[in-house]
Amino acid sequence: AFPEELVKTPILACTPEGGIVLDPFVGSGTTAIVAKKLSRNYIGMDLNGEYAAIAAERVGSLIYS
Repeated sequence: AFPEELVKTPILACTPEGGIVLDPFVGSGTTAIVAKKLSRNYIGMDLNGEYAAIAAERVGSLIYS
């Protein structure tokens, strides 16, 4: 995972609240987590199913905590 601050500025600059953030290389889900915290929707995908599962778990824990 990389620092959340790294993607915060581009998300705020490029998407309105309620907009959609696309991350075609979701990895561990940091971009999706920041998008959710900033009230953006997100679409994340990854060729590696293990990373997609990690991202789903991390984002799910944010939503259901």
